[in-house]
Amino acid sequence: MSASGRRWLIYALGGGWGHLTRAASLARAAQSRHRVRVLTNSPYVTQVAKAMPELDLIALDPSLTAATARSYAVRQIEAADPGCLIVDTFPRGLGGELANLLGSIKATKVLIHRDLNPHYVEEAELHEFVRSTYDLVLIPGEDEAGAFADLHKAVVTEPWLIRDPPQNHQRAGQPRIVVCASGNSDELHWYGAVVACLRELDTRVEVRCVAPTCPPGCPPECWVQHWPAADLYSSADVVIGSAGYNTIHECMAHQVPLIAHPWPRKYDRQWLRASRAAKRGSVTIVEDPGEAAEAAMRQLTQVTSPRCAVDFQNGAISAVLWIEQAAAV
Repeated sequence: MSASGRRWLIYALGGGWGHLTRAASLARAAQSRHRVRVLTNSPYVTQVAKAMPELDLIALDPSLTAATARSYAVRQIEAADPGCLIVDTFPRGLGGELANLLGSIKATKVLIHRDLNPHYVEEAELHEFVRSTYDLVLIPGEDEAGAFADLHKAVVTEPWLIRDPPQNHQRAGQPRIVVCASGNSDELHWYGAVVACLRELDTRVEVRCVAPTCPPGCPPECWVQHWPAADLYSSADVVIGSAGYNTIHECMAHQVPLIAHPWPRKYDRQWLRASRAAKRGSVTIVEDPGEAAEAAMRQLTQVTSPRCAVDFQNGAISAVLWIEQAAAV
């Protein structure tokens, strides 16, 4: 079987929602023409598989030790013998386990380049590693902060979405605020406090908190367990969430105002993403739950109806074409 006819394998280790959601976006865009498998260690993989059973997912047990997970990931890649290996965010792998493997496998190597902390890039000497190792670098919507954007093999696309925004937004009959509680489990209490503050400010506003588990302090009747959270944005007047990649770009694509709380991350720079988004769209940066709730209520007074028709190109579609071109070379 030729390399172009072999499976595409997406390495999406990193935990949480972000890496898996981005990989799922690409897999869904490619699956009509390619066999695509996603390798993930996200604790939410069961929920994703239930929502999109058409995805071919290999789930690493999140309880595995870091060393065991890395070893298992390498074995899965070697056994798959992919024609195209697509690595999300971490060029050498989450724990460096891909550094030696990449040079030994005969596959087209593609890096999905979300913004990375420049200290990590410099310390790990990633610029030269990416230049010499990867055949293609895809930058989905974050070229301003791209450490590898200067490489001749780097291509910028529009941001990737798990679903295209609907052309016509279906507004709720009463004002609706969606609280998207993504991120680490120890951050859920912040979102629970936000919901409690919103309920105190105005009980007439409908509040929906989408989260894998009900956050502490969140009234159970406000909690929604749903993925992808973007499904709820078209009927929302305001979203309160983090400044992660998916939350920022999904809200901008759905043209819904976002009240964003940037969280500290080892490899990501949510403050930078939020500040840049605030200059381009309706994004307000906050820190404490009360501030977030008050900002959302102020935003409700500025909501106009109806919204403009959504005109957004899903960058995952063009990304498939760029990968096909790189694999054909």
